[in-house]
Amino acid sequence: MLNIVVARRGEEVRWIDDLPEHCRVTVCTDDASHGVPLDVTRHIELVRLPGQHSVSELYLAYLKRLAHGSTEASAHPDPSAFTVFCPGDPLAVCPDFLALLEAPALWGDVQPLTQAQTTTHDPVDAQELTPDWRTTLPVAPVRFDLRSWAPLGGFDKTMYRAQQRYRQLHHLQDHQHPAAHFFAACQFPAFAQAIEAHDLGLRDSGLLFAVRQPQLHDWLAAHGSALPQVSAWLLQDPSHGRIWDQFWLHLFGAPLVRVEALSPPTMVFGDADTGDAGDEELEDFSLSRALATIDDTLARLAPPPLAQRSQQPSALQVARAVAAAQARRTTPSPQARQALQELSDRAAQAFRMGDLQYAVSCARLALQQDTSHTASRFTLAMALAAQGHRDEAVEQFEWMLQADVWVAGPTRVPDRTAAITRTQ
Repeated sequence: MLNIVVARRGEEVRWIDDLPEHCRVTVCTDDASHGVPLDVTRHIELVRLPGQHSVSELYLAYLKRLAHGSTEASAHPDPSAFTVFCPGDPLAVCPDFLALLEAPALWGDVQPLTQAQTTTHDPVDAQELTPDWRTTLPVAPVRFDLRSWAPLGGFDKTMYRAQQRYRQLHHLQDHQHPAAHFFAACQFPAFAQAIEAHDLGLRDSGLLFAVRQPQLHDWLAAHGSALPQVSAWLLQDPSHGRIWDQFWLHLFGAPLVRVEALSPPTMVFGDADTGDAGDEELEDFSLSRALATIDDTLARLAPPPLAQRSQQPSALQVARAVAAAQARRTTPSPQARQALQELSDRAAQAFRMGDLQYAVSCARLALQQDTSHTASRFTLAMALAAQGHRDEAVEQFEWMLQADVWVAGPTRVPDRTAAITRTQ
């Protein structure tokens, strides 16, 4: 048995007549469907809500009726039965929706069913989606970061703005977890703690998913009393509904993912059998390699002994000195300084949120305006290093160190200063 819950917001729903015979249909509709005929011949249960509502609000209306006994609910639900939550036009997000309904035996307890990315959020390249195969049909849930809500390998402008809006609305600090704060306000404290303790989540971008009946029954028993408060909370601001949409699968029990931290190196303090005390050894050679890389970088950046220095600066040093001198001679306008600072702040914020490519782009734009802007160059170097571009990152660090040498003041080698003056 499949219970199909349809959130109709003005869509044509003639596809309901094509559903398999083992489906029972409940259509939750709002005023957006006023004037659009319900041209369906099979028996359905119709739930009308005044006003206009989002898809999730219509789902919650059904769940509240189910929790309060207005809809039939068994005390011993059939473990083979599912409730399928779908928008008014499920074929738009899952062209093979009707075929998937024929194979519920292959579904998980909480099963995403969307196949194509919807326009609810910014499109993500299909190659970046990881298909979860059910029979011969692929479904494509989206993996996302629980703190930033950005899809892995992509950028979701809608969710980025929703998070910024939520942080501003509730005066959250940078270290505060927005999703944990949101679900604590929804009276889901255990779920809020679970989100804060994990890193990655799974969402169905088309809001088309199925829940096994015992799973749904247990969830309603635990959280049914909080649903009226959830509905009121979602109505307070549009960003609230978008946040709730991200977590439908996990609310019903889909597991969250925690990325384990790297284990610390194992320290060996000698032979336990002989009692001989040996030197400490690091068995984690990755740490040794990292230290060797740092030593190599510092050795490359260190200046040669004075006896080996050439009396003439290199072409790279001259170019850096000229750029620094030009930057000192040019006095930017207050508007230009403000625009530069905004670019630098945007780059730093993107780096903190893990959007490395956007941080690189903003930092490069800032450096085009002022090559001596240290904060932007530092952000660029760190973002490049985080992306694995080691040589480019080292080049940016070298630029900062060399620029500091030339800009700081008089050098202890007069001939080199004289050579730079002649070059200018």
